[in-house]
Amino acid sequence: MPSALDAARQRGYEQMAADFARVFGDRFVALVASPGGAAAAFVASLSAGDLDALGPLAGVWRHADLDPPLVMTPDEFRRSLDAFPLEYQSLLDHHVVIAGHPPFEGVRIQSDDIRRACEAQARGHLIHLRQGWIEHASHHGGLADLIADSAGALRTVLQNLARLHQAPMADDAGLADWAEKTVGMPGALVNDVLALTAARHKVPALVPRLPEYLAAAERLWAHADTWPAR
Repeated sequence: MPSALDAARQRGYEQMAADFARVFGDRFVALVASPGGAAAAFVASLSAGDLDALGPLAGVWRHADLDPPLVMTPDEFRRSLDAFPLEYQSLLDHHVVIAGHPPFEGVRIQSDDIRRACEAQARGHLIHLRQGWIEHASHHGGLADLIADSAGALRTVLQNLARLHQAPMADDAGLADWAEKTVGMPGALVNDVLALTAARHKVPALVPRLPEYLAAAERLWAHADTWPAR
């Protein structure tokens, strides 16, 4: 889908592309960036000397509020599609071509690779909640922090699963409703947890509902584990 960068980032990435073109010459393939702040540079070949040449430029990029990009060859990109399916799908879905021609033509992320990655995310989310409960069981404040800090991870898992179902959600309310109807999670609870990203002060009221949240996370893992690839 179409994406856009603000003017300052656009200028910064254009300078980054010029830096890569200067270092790599005709080995420079493309630079792409996403509005979320991630970027990827594609080069025909990469050596230790190239990394040494790029090193001094990292400070310049950070001064422009840009992180150093991922750097890889087109072949490395295609061979690692199954290893980083969620990250690469996001890059394919939301990117701006800064310079060159990225090796995206004909690239398709396999749905089963995405499902396995979603399962790993959901499993990690559940295990983190269990470990945190053990660690902070006697401390209300620790449990509150555990729940609040988990909101972003929950949103990421649900967004990726919804996309796997070909049902991307534009907002948290829609995501919570989808989670209830499709995964069997309590929608109101999901919505309250997701809201903590912007309203962390509301988390104390959710501490008594941690058992319900844990059960919902178990259902989320089970759904990701058993949902068949299309």
